[in-house]
Order: sequence, then structure tokens, then C-alpha cells
Amino acid sequence: MRGRTVKRCTRLIVLASLASVSAGANAADFSYSYLEVTADLSKTENTAQAPLQDDADGRLFGIAGSWEVFDAFYVKGAWSRETKEFGNEVAGTPVDLDSRQTMTTLGAGYHVETGERTSFYAEALMIVDFEVEHSVPLVVPSAFVPPTVTTTQSVIEGDGLGGALGIRHWVSENVELEGQLSRIHTSGDVPRTGREISDSETMLRIAGHVHAGGGLSVGGYLSYSKHTDDNFDNIRKLGVSLRYHF
Repeated sequence: MRGRTVKRCTRLIVLASLASVSAGANAADFSYSYLEVTADLSKTENTAQAPLQDDADGRLFGIAGSWEVFDAFYVKGAWSRETKEFGNEVAGTPVDLDSRQTMTTLGAGYHVETGERTSFYAEALMIVDFEVEHSVPLVVPSAFVPPTVTTTQSVIEGDGLGGALGIRHWVSENVELEGQLSRIHTSGDVPRTGREISDSETMLRIAGHVHAGGGLSVGGYLSYSKHTDDNFDNIRKLGVSLRYHF
């Protein structure tokens, strides 16, 4: 009985070793050349002075591309558009506020493999175009009745810089995990008021990719962000991605 148990354990060890070798052979190739489509849903904590709802709902759609130009260097670009809906109380009046944020980034990165199954990378990013169209409350005071509260549209236009550090790791022959820590800083002008604003966002993102063959991979991700804006913070996201590697 004991001999059979030893034989079974030996077979399991051999099979696990063969699987590890197979995964390692596949994992030696980390592709940094791909096209990607992403979409996510988000919850943003409403930190305004009189929020009607604790969290604001958000939706994002984005496209991105990365191209490995040398053995370890690559360039990348991305475009995204995100909408959010906030509900606040202004001068005793409930007001629905929404925003539409569009961002275009260009950047470059460098990656290094440690062993056959892990790759580290660092990226420098430039936000070449940053625009937020959002509604803001407009209060018209009155001497005899409560003030009238309406909304008007405002635009923020600007640019910025960013950076990211990340790790990619094969956990099996066709399943990859990715972790990334990033920070961006944006500066913008408000044409309606002539003001200048400056904000930063730090994000931790965990993703998984299942490589289905033919250069395609599907995945999902979770992220958490801290923001320096006075009106919102603690952004949580759940998203999906589709990549075509070439």
C-alpha cells in the first residue's frame, strides 16, 4: 500500500514538472506589441460638501496600442473616454451633475525578464490632451425668495505627465497575471473662469489575461485610485480587456 502511494506521488511530481517546463517554455515570450480594447464600470466616492449619493457611477471605453521597437524598449499610445454622474445639494436644491473626460497619452517603456516566467517593466507617459466637459451649479440669488439653482457647462483643457511600474507573471501555460502601480499629474485651464487647476492620481491595478491562441487574449482587471481633487476620491473600477498580440 505504501509502495503504491509512493508511485502515485512520484507520477504527480513528474507530471507537475512537465507542466512547469511547458509553462516555462511558453512564458519565455512576453509580448509588448499589441492592440487593446478596454471597458470598465467604476464607483467614485463623492466628497463634495453636500453629496446626495455617496458614490458616483462611471463608465469608460478605451483603446490602446504598444509596439516593441527594440529588444527591450517599446512605445505606446492610448485614448479613453469616461463619463461620471454625481448628485449634490446646492443651496438646498438637489442637482444632478455629470462629467465627460477624454484623455490621449503617448509614452515609452522598458522591460526586463527575470527567469522564464516573470517580466518587470517601467513606463514614462505624456498626457498630450486632457479634456473634461462637466456641468457645474449656477446659483442666482434673490432678496425675497430662495435662490434659483440651475446648471451650466464648463470645460477643463490641459495636459500632464505620468509614470508606471509593473510586473507580468505566467501562472500557467496560458494564464498571465499583471500588477501595476501608476501615477499621473495633470494641469489644466478653465476657459469659463480663467482659473488654472492641478491634480494628481495614484492607481494600483491588478489584471489577469487568458491567452486563447492566435494572438488573442481576454482579461479582467480591478483598480483602486486616490485623487487630490476636493470633490471626489477613492475610485474603484472593474473592467474587461481584449488584446491582439502581434
